[in-house]
Amino acid sequence: MIVDATSNTYKQHNEDAYGFGDNFAWVLDGALPLDKTNVTPWKNDVTWVGNWWTDYLNKELCQLTTSIHTHLESGIHKLNEVFSDFHPIEALSKLDRASFSTGITRINKDLLECFVLGDIELAIKFKDGHFEIVTDHRIQTLDDEVIQMIASNNNREGNLVFNGYTAEELAILRRNRMRMNSEKGHYILEHDPKAIQHGIYQSHPVDSIEAILLMSDGFSAIHNKYQHWTLETLFDIVDQRGVDEVIHTLRRLEQEGFSTLNRLRKHDDATGVYCKL
Repeated sequence: MIVDATSNTYKQHNEDAYGFGDNFAWVLDGALPLDKTNVTPWKNDVTWVGNWWTDYLNKELCQLTTSIHTHLESGIHKLNEVFSDFHPIEALSKLDRASFSTGITRINKDLLECFVLGDIELAIKFKDGHFEIVTDHRIQTLDDEVIQMIASNNNREGNLVFNGYTAEELAILRRNRMRMNSEKGHYILEHDPKAIQHGIYQSHPVDSIEAILLMSDGFSAIHNKYQHWTLETLFDIVDQRGVDEVIHTLRRLEQEGFSTLNRLRKHDDATGVYCKL
């Protein structure tokens, strides 16, 4: 497996994370708490937790006799033990918790395993020429209400109260965050191991796959929001010019016209991991 990977942020701290080995690759897309919560020694809890998962996943995913589900559930239990030194988990509301959309791919003998929890896009290019995307659309559905509010409010810049949102937008985001890891909301990686069983899992014969592209939503926007390239063209661009070419194009598009891009933020952390089998 040949891997090309990149991650880019406009902020001081990147809340995405990624990693890969000889037979696996993964991407995490972090979401900040929606209260001014910070209990770890780092600037924000998302980067601390993302760094913890980076160490854990890069060490554990190569253990092929353990399922991806079990790796993640065990990881949450271990994370909670360490995190509890800073603050009791049960004392954190869902608004206080760092959370991550998660995408993992792994070659396990003659199968390619795919796992997604949240709105990471795991795109597969098959040797017969067709493409598939593994993702959970529930987060996007929940975000659409706020996106419409942003697009229709020309005077919002003077009324921002927290993390770039108005009070009205923030109220909806907080309502949705309180529903995470429940049937009325969406499932995501945080401190609840029960959420892992709600991830999307697929496996395919390795010899049927040409390439995999793991994308945080800041990266996948190039095709599913901006519609600048089709998914097929995106694979061609990444294969011929590398994943950094996508980042350069994304940032140019953001500067040219955020109001037409149908997103929560003008800029977002963008991470892409391209795996050619």
